[in-house]
Amino acid sequence: MYTRLEILLAGRVREELEALETLLSSHGDIHVRSRLMVNGNVDPLESYPGGREATPDALILLVGEKWEAELLALCERPATERLPLLVVGPRDNVDLIRLAMRAGARDYFSPPVDDGEITSFLRQLSRDRNERVPSSSARLTAVINAKGGSGASLVAANLAHRLAVSGGSTLLLDMDVQFGSMPMYFNLSPEHGLIKALEVVDSLDGLALEAYVQRHASGLELLASSPDDRIGLGEVPEARVEQLLQVLCQGHDDVVVDLPRWIGGTTASVLERADHVLLVMQQSVAHLHDAQRLRDILVHELRLPPSRLHLVINRFDKRSDVSLDAISDVLPGVRLHTLPNDFRLASQGINVGTPLIDLAPKASLTRQLHRLADALDEPASDADGPVRKWSLRLWPRRRAH
Repeated sequence: MYTRLEILLAGRVREELEALETLLSSHGDIHVRSRLMVNGNVDPLESYPGGREATPDALILLVGEKWEAELLALCERPATERLPLLVVGPRDNVDLIRLAMRAGARDYFSPPVDDGEITSFLRQLSRDRNERVPSSSARLTAVINAKGGSGASLVAANLAHRLAVSGGSTLLLDMDVQFGSMPMYFNLSPEHGLIKALEVVDSLDGLALEAYVQRHASGLELLASSPDDRIGLGEVPEARVEQLLQVLCQGHDDVVVDLPRWIGGTTASVLERADHVLLVMQQSVAHLHDAQRLRDILVHELRLPPSRLHLVINRFDKRSDVSLDAISDVLPGVRLHTLPNDFRLASQGINVGTPLIDLAPKASLTRQLHRLADALDEPASDADGPVRKWSLRLWPRRRAH
């Protein structure tokens, strides 16, 4: 069961603590405890471990005039007793920043702390905690169009169906809450779907989830929005999506997510957690331009290793001016897969609500989708090396004036 993040906030100025507590609390399911340090108290974790209160997931320290004593107190703690640490302090004090590094700070911000900085810190903290939870977890595959209309939904639907008929417990999640089309691929009509599941995610477990998913004859489970839902993806709290993903991944072997072509808090939480990200494009300069831009966002902004990325070229034509060699030159390090152009079969499958493996099991398009599913099991070396998840900047970031 999901538990919300517990954050300990410590500092010497009440107004600064209250302002940062308000910012943290605006992120949803986060519990913040504030500690006003007074008199000779210099250890923000004086009562940890061993106190009545549960050990928090992280410490955010707003350093004051006694910053050296405060950070030295943290340095003296054994490594096993240290919490993930974020230090907030003046931007020009290099000695302070170096001591923060010694104390194990994962990042250093200068006031006023903005929402984007806190969002990045909390997101990484949540992911790291999930990675420490000893539980069986599904393989998560995210599918997204590099350019609108490239065929990501076709790929996601038939990939998930292929995994389900292979014997694994598979769930297909349609994250397009406004224009999702996944139910049509399986001739299903959801009544209590994704939005209602998100509303009650605090109490959701594998058993309760059954009330919100639909089961296809193949055994594939589908979680999608119902026609009555009237909400945009930007209105969905990111923390609730994180909770839902945890429930879904604990109860299945594979989770396939069909993502809308929008990179924001909710979609970023899926992409960052995904074991594989499939970028679907077609052969044109415009598609290649958007695919390059999307790859740059995933690798440089969301910090995904290129080894997790797959480029799926739908409706492939070997005579196209945009050749595979040209695509490889523009998108190095991304594994390439091709799907043949069979518009008639793809359209028929959607129109009758039948997956391609049932409609035309020997068709070239069906066989290539099988190969794509098999490719997810193939290991890939990360030529770029491990991604550094935490970045402590020796020089605090400058702010625009």
